[in-house]
Amino acid sequence: MSPLLVMMLVTGVDASLEVALQRALTRESAKVQLTAWDAPRCKGSFAPAPFDSSGRVPVRVRGKKCEAWGWAQVRVLLPIATLSRDVKANESMDGAWTVREEEPRGEVMAHVPAGATATRWLRKGMAVGANDVRTGPRPGSPIVVKVMLGALSLEQRGTVAACGNGVCATLPSGKKVTGAWLDGILVVGGGT
Repeated sequence: MSPLLVMMLVTGVDASLEVALQRALTRESAKVQLTAWDAPRCKGSFAPAPFDSSGRVPVRVRGKKCEAWGWAQVRVLLPIATLSRDVKANESMDGAWTVREEEPRGEVMAHVPAGATATRWLRKGMAVGANDVRTGPRPGSPIVVKVMLGALSLEQRGTVAACGNGVCATLPSGKKVTGAWLDGILVVGGGT
């Protein structure tokens, strides 16, 4: 028998509490685990406040002859891309990750895009974050940069530059720009 089920049986927690907590969870594809319940002396329906991360959640309990508040201690689990082997900087991440359900720590990804490369040396077992992955061409390779200024657009050659996230390029003038990688071209807005 699971420890949570034993706790629920011992404390008399209604199984509908976990269902209500799952409905109040605001993160997509996340699961909630009830780890503790500070139960009020009221039996009825549960209405937890909306939440998106692990911690204490206030829960209103409404019964036929009572209304009270209790605290649910919860763990929020998300599918997270986790490295199954070490990956060197600029190495392809294809086949180097699996998905595990765990508590998120910072900005994490549920999956790694096909063809993505590592931005730095990454260790086996790490959760993959958005800044750990680069899509598009490798740093140092030539690139076409399309600068959009309203209805006007200008194309020029540049060189792919290393940056934390996305695709960056250095123009012949020395200016570094960041934009969206679309159909083999780096598209940059006018505000860069």
